[in-house]
Amino acid sequence: MNTFLDDEIVLLAHDGSHAELKAGQPALFLESAGKATLFEEPTRFLWDRYVSAGSTPSVHTWSKAAYSLKSWFQFLQAMGKHWLDASAEDRRSYRDAYLSSISPRTGRRYCVQGVSDSMTVVRSFYAFARRKGWYAGDIDGYAEEVIANIEIDRDAFAHSRSVSVPKAKDRDLPKSRPNVVIHPLMVRDLTNLLNHVGPQAASRQADRRAARDRLICDLGWVVGLRLSEVISLTTLQFLSLSPDPNSPYVDLKLIVCGKGNKTRQVAIPTWLVVDAIEYINGERAEALRAWKSRPRRAPVQLLLGRLESPRRGQPISNDAIQKIMREACVALGFVETVEKINPETGEVFHDKVPKHSYHDLRHTCAVLMYHAEVASGNPEPWKKIQAQLGHSHLSTTIDTYLAHVEIFTDRPGLLNVRRLIGL
Repeated sequence: MNTFLDDEIVLLAHDGSHAELKAGQPALFLESAGKATLFEEPTRFLWDRYVSAGSTPSVHTWSKAAYSLKSWFQFLQAMGKHWLDASAEDRRSYRDAYLSSISPRTGRRYCVQGVSDSMTVVRSFYAFARRKGWYAGDIDGYAEEVIANIEIDRDAFAHSRSVSVPKAKDRDLPKSRPNVVIHPLMVRDLTNLLNHVGPQAASRQADRRAARDRLICDLGWVVGLRLSEVISLTTLQFLSLSPDPNSPYVDLKLIVCGKGNKTRQVAIPTWLVVDAIEYINGERAEALRAWKSRPRRAPVQLLLGRLESPRRGQPISNDAIQKIMREACVALGFVETVEKINPETGEVFHDKVPKHSYHDLRHTCAVLMYHAEVASGNPEPWKKIQAQLGHSHLSTTIDTYLAHVEIFTDRPGLLNVRRLIGL
């Protein structure tokens, strides 16, 4: 048991070079004196719960869960406690330590929701560990007599009991207020953003800049796709469509994979499909050819690293798309001043951060679509918006995304919304 306490926790993600392993698949190792040993239990959990599960296809989700476990194990090591001996009280201490600390990456206090998400991953891991017969503590909320595999032989009532972990409210999670702040871009800012990131692939005229970033942004504000949905798009989804360039504003049906691996149909204008196909046959194909170490099976993802990128031809990541938005916002002056704290000195300072993220393009789509539908005489515009954005509950559309649409009614530029979004 001392190996865990003495070794360094190392997290690695597979690069996709091995056919039996998925690209981005996380694995934890215990490293000591230059020798690394697979930390089997959490690695198996990450595979079973995330990588091989159809409900969480995002590599970003896998990575986030892996980092949560790594931080938890490092916390236990600092306390001098083996992971098998950890208790619910230790998890509460983990919560309190993070909530009172400053993130070295952001210079701000750790987000309550982020801490809550990490605690949920930890609890899920220990529930998994109990089912495998490794753990007998109370972190997963099952503090009654343990009847998992390690003790089932001496349980006289094993035949009449359920070994499943009961689903109960996790009362140790930090309480956070619902974050319903919506940050749609105003029309002028949206236009400036689109002009900045690049031309449309099928109508670039004399602009020879790469068109991929413009395609990424258009999929956000025109179609309203989530970041994970954009990442999961494939070339076949577009090549199987039959767009008529002479009818650029006719909507076509695109099947996307949303939350919980649920598919839905969204409307996408013909002109944007034409752009995507032009990107596939031109810029994307060129970047793929330049990827010298590409595997035999070429990636099917729509969006790949650009020709001038070190990751040319490789599938683009969530962070890369967020970076596009961050850099564009900074270049255009779409920033706000926030207060930060140096975690080492405690010094308070002010820093300018981007005002918008990629998800704000989805907010923009909802608001602009609302105005366009109202202008066209639709008495219930929220129903169409709900279907397009893939909200399970209509209340999400109305109470969150459309809660502040009226603030736009006295702003210039919205009279041309229909033409702006291609209806």
